[in-house]
Amino acid sequence: MAKQPTSKGGTSRIRFIMLEAEIPEGDLGQLASAIQNALKPTTAAIQQRLSPASAPSALPNGFKDVDSDIEGEVVDPEETLAAPPLTRQPKEAKPRKPTSMKVLDIDLKSDPSFESFANIHAPKNDAERNLVALAWFKEHRSNEVVTANHVYTCYRALKWPSGIEDFPSVLRSLKAQQVVNSVGRGQYEINHLGIDRVEKMGPAT
Repeated sequence: MAKQPTSKGGTSRIRFIMLEAEIPEGDLGQLASAIQNALKPTTAAIQQRLSPASAPSALPNGFKDVDSDIEGEVVDPEETLAAPPLTRQPKEAKPRKPTSMKVLDIDLKSDPSFESFANIHAPKNDAERNLVALAWFKEHRSNEVVTANHVYTCYRALKWPSGIEDFPSVLRSLKAQQVVNSVGRGQYEINHLGIDRVEKMGPAT
């Protein structure tokens, strides 16, 4: 009797062999042959039978085994999501084109002339020059609708530096400071705060 070793949690297989043979006395060769035939396993015993569970399941026609077709890296489902729509590029601010200034036909010499008024209130920079011009138009030429061209004409009459790239920008800055009001498109008028600044300007020394 031969006994196979057992493992914990498994099964044990025991084979019990009994040999009975009649042979001539002293013929050990026949005895060995009989023992060998008795111990030799049958063909059916050594064949491995596939259980139904181990056989590959049949798939419907047109379907493939997924595992056999997968090659390369596994694709992350999140990576297959549609890319977000492209955002529009912000439009670049176009630079303001310099305004082409014109000299107007204005009476600057009648009393009180613009030159005499400018000598009393001597401006020292472009902001003050614009305020002086607007103050003179308000007090002595109130019928005039003043534009940047009116101020430009005063500049040219007194030979003030007039090569400002954006000449009306000074008036826009004074409007932002609330010392000048806009009374129409491109039209300006000095207010009481601007008049106070002009009155504080002393004569040229």
